[in-house]
Amino acid sequence: MSVCKILNSLLLAVLFLFAVGESKAQEVKTYLTMQDAIYRALNKNHEIKASEFGQKKASWDIKQAWAQLFPVISFNSRYNRIDEQTFAERDFRRYLPPELANQMPQTVFQDSYSSSIDLDMPLFNGVLLNGLMIANEGEAAAESMNNSTKRNIIFQVISGYLNVLKSKEVLSLQKEYLELSKLNYEKAERLFKADRYSKTESLRWKVEYQQQKSVVVNSENVLRAGITNLNKLLDLNMNSKIEVSSEIPKWLKDEKKLIEALNDDDLLEMININDDALVETNAMLKAAKSNDEINRLLYKNSYSSYMPNVSLSYSYGWRENNTLELDDYSPKTLSINLRMPIFTSFQNYTALKSNYYTYKKGQEEFISQLQETRFLLTSTVNNIINLKTQISLSRASVQFSEANYRTVESQKEKGLISNIDFIDAKLNMQNSKLQAINNNYDFISGMIELYYLLGKKLDELSDK
Repeated sequence: MSVCKILNSLLLAVLFLFAVGESKAQEVKTYLTMQDAIYRALNKNHEIKASEFGQKKASWDIKQAWAQLFPVISFNSRYNRIDEQTFAERDFRRYLPPELANQMPQTVFQDSYSSSIDLDMPLFNGVLLNGLMIANEGEAAAESMNNSTKRNIIFQVISGYLNVLKSKEVLSLQKEYLELSKLNYEKAERLFKADRYSKTESLRWKVEYQQQKSVVVNSENVLRAGITNLNKLLDLNMNSKIEVSSEIPKWLKDEKKLIEALNDDDLLEMININDDALVETNAMLKAAKSNDEINRLLYKNSYSSYMPNVSLSYSYGWRENNTLELDDYSPKTLSINLRMPIFTSFQNYTALKSNYYTYKKGQEEFISQLQETRFLLTSTVNNIINLKTQISLSRASVQFSEANYRTVESQKEKGLISNIDFIDAKLNMQNSKLQAINNNYDFISGMIELYYLLGKKLDELSDK
C-alpha cells in the first residue's frame, strides 16, 4: 500500500470520528426539572438582569439627588493677554512722575494670571429637594418593577414548562394512535388484495392513517415551538435540546387537589379582595402604583419653579499678576444669592400643565390596569370552575370510550360492524383522552395564573 493511500485512509478515519463526535455533541440534551428551570431563569434571564440593573440605578439616583444638595468646590485659573494700546490706556502709572510711578504697585498686566478656589452650595432649592423625594420613590418603583419582572418570568417559565410537558404527553398519545392506524391500514391493504375489502374501505383506512400522520407532525411542531420558547426564557441556545420531567411536579399536583377541593363560592371568595389589598399583593399593580406616585411628585415638583432659590458662594482667590506664582494678596468673597422668578414667558405654567396631564393620564392607565386585572381574575376563576366540571366529565368520557372501543373492536373481528363505526370508535377514544390531557393541563395552568395574579410566590411554592 502506498504512502498516499495510507494518508488518505487516516484522513477519512479522522473525518469520520470528527463527524461522529459532532453528531453526539449535537444530541446532548439538557435535563431540567421545573425547579432547575426556575432557578436558571432567575439567574440567566435578560429581562430579570435588566430589572436588577434598573434597581441598582435607582439606588445611585438617590445618592446623586443627595449629592446635589452638597457643596461643590472647584479650582479656577485664567490667563489673559491684552494688546499694547489697551495696556497703555489702562496702566495709569504712565501719567505719574517716574519717582512716584515706581512706588505704586502695578495693577494692570499685559500677560496676567488669576486663580481662585470657589465653593457653591444651595441653601434652598425646591427642585433639588423634590428631586430627592422623586429619587426615593423611584427606588421603590424600581424594586416593585424588579419583583414584578421576576414573578412574571417565573410564571412564564412554569407555564412554558407545563406546555412542553403537555405537548410531549399529547405527542406520545398521538404516536400510539399513529402506530395503531398504520397497523389497521396495512391490514386493510392485505384484505383488499385478498378481495375481502372494497377499494373504498381500503382508501378509508389510508385517509385515516394520513390524518394521524398529519396530526403527529403538527404536534411535533408544537413541541419544538414550546422548547424554543423555554430556551428563550432560560437564555439557552434556541436549538438546544431540553429534556423535561416525565410527569407534572408533585407540588403542582398537591396544589391542584387543594383547588379541586374548593367549591365555586370558595373560589370566587379568593378574588373578593379590596383594591388596596390587590395592589399590595399583585406585583404588576404595585409597580404601576409606584410609577403613578412618581408622576404625582413630578407634577408637584413643577410648582418649585415658582419658588425662590437661595445659594451660597465663597471664593478664595489670588489677584492677577504677570507670573504663574500665586500672589501674596488673596481676596476672600462670601455671597448669598437669591433668585426669584418673576416672568418666564409662561415656561413654568406650560411645564406645570404638561406634568399635570401626564399625572392624570397615568392615573387613568392605573385604574384601567386595575380593572383589567380584576377582569382577568374573574375570567380565570370562571375558567377553573368550568374546567373542574370538564375534568370530571372527561374522566367518565375516557372510561366510556375505552369500553366502547373494546366492544366495537370485538364486534369488528366478528364482522358485525363496518369500518366506519370502528374508526369512529377509535377516534372517539383518542379525542376523549386528548381532551382529558388538555383539561388537566389547562386546569393547572389556570391555577398558576390565579396564583400569579393574586401575588403568590410561585418559586417558593415550587420549593415544597
